[in-house]
Amino acid sequence: MIPAKRMNYIALPRPVERRAENILRKPNFRLLIGLVILHFPLGLFDYYAGPAALLHPAAAFGVGLYWALQKKVRLQKVALAVGYLVGVEILWRMAQVPIFWEFGKYGSSVIMVVALLKRGRRTIPALPLIYFAALIPASILTFMQFDLLGAKDTLSFSLSGPLFLMVSCWFFSNLTLNENQLRSLFTAFIIPLLSVAFVTFFFTMSIKDIQFSDESNFATSGGFGPNQVSAMLGLGLFLATFSLLALKNDRKSKVFFAISALFFAAQSMMTFSRGGVYNAGGALLLVALFEFGDPLKATKRIVPVAALILLFMIFVFPVLNEFTGGGLEERFQDTQSTHRAEIAESDIDLFLEHPILGVGVGAAYSERSQILGYKAVSHTEFSRLLSEHGAFGVIAILMLTAMVAVNFRRSRPRLERALIIGAAAWSILFMLNAGMRLAAPSALFGMTFITIAEPMRRTRRRILRPIPIEESLRNGVLEFSEFVPN
Repeated sequence: MIPAKRMNYIALPRPVERRAENILRKPNFRLLIGLVILHFPLGLFDYYAGPAALLHPAAAFGVGLYWALQKKVRLQKVALAVGYLVGVEILWRMAQVPIFWEFGKYGSSVIMVVALLKRGRRTIPALPLIYFAALIPASILTFMQFDLLGAKDTLSFSLSGPLFLMVSCWFFSNLTLNENQLRSLFTAFIIPLLSVAFVTFFFTMSIKDIQFSDESNFATSGGFGPNQVSAMLGLGLFLATFSLLALKNDRKSKVFFAISALFFAAQSMMTFSRGGVYNAGGALLLVALFEFGDPLKATKRIVPVAALILLFMIFVFPVLNEFTGGGLEERFQDTQSTHRAEIAESDIDLFLEHPILGVGVGAAYSERSQILGYKAVSHTEFSRLLSEHGAFGVIAILMLTAMVAVNFRRSRPRLERALIIGAAAWSILFMLNAGMRLAAPSALFGMTFITIAEPMRRTRRRILRPIPIEESLRNGVLEFSEFVPN
């Protein structure tokens, strides 16, 4: 007797095959637009709802943790929750939602760690582990220089970003995505960032007699730090434009990413903080240069993006510049670093004075004032690593460099290499400009560990469905099909 579980395969008809391929390939565009529209008023809700605004972070974290606890839920889906938390973190800070300051980093870390442990992924890659371990010795000095509560707050502020970076590398090293899943991950970042862009646009239009000068503008940044708001809007610009450059999109998706990129660019510039546009532009330039390795594909991908930039410069930028009374053009013509170079130089001086352990985590703030004559927080993560961690900070920087180099060397598909170049470049530029104040640079750096599944070559074989072999015999089909299951 033939076992009941033995299966044979028959080819599906061509129309059924085409429908199956469309289901696998076609994104749910209506759901995407619905979520975007929902997030416009949701951003204002966070501003005006008071304690009720806690519902937003509670729901976002709760869904992510629930997915993390479900073994049947794939890590690809958990990554969407993390991407959303990273994207929405700046909105909660802007609206002063009553959650603790580093909720975005710790909340994302908890979801990632729970998801990995629940699925038995306990091995942390060596380089990220060494990177974070190198930052621990200087923490001992912090407990010697601060009281217990002060040391806890200082370490949380300075090391939550590196901790999340290590966890992100661990999580994304276990993640394999195809092109559609990568697009969905980008969209999980973009949706809440569009809410941020809408909020900044709303307040810019609502406030009368905004004074524009040659400095960053809080009024056009939703009342929060323009540097961080601009940087996150720049992340939206980077992800939307990268999707146009490196991903294969249908017509609706192209329109969505193009409009999103224009919106992000406009609102990032209107904060009068240059970091967001510069970070995105620098990372995208490297991706574009990488795309030139294949001239034919480069022409197809880069020309539409170049047309988008031309459209912005001809139609959008003149309107923004007129609205600001010419202040926007004047601001972006200014090449001064707003004391960042001086602060970085003082960090190097502190490193030379304390080359082994550095001055201790958080201690550079007071030590730096003796050199500069004024108190200033470091804006550059790499100089902070030198001044506060000494030689161990050098080790941490070397580990970051090694991670990018190793990931690029082991990468295979062209999309994977473009992702590594772009994500690493944006993350490094962010850390040069704004340290690790937000979760985004850690998450983007971790994404350099993602494996991109190579697309299957198209063949003339048909999609097959299994049928019991007894049925195939009854229907007069050969016992073994000539087709091989995909």
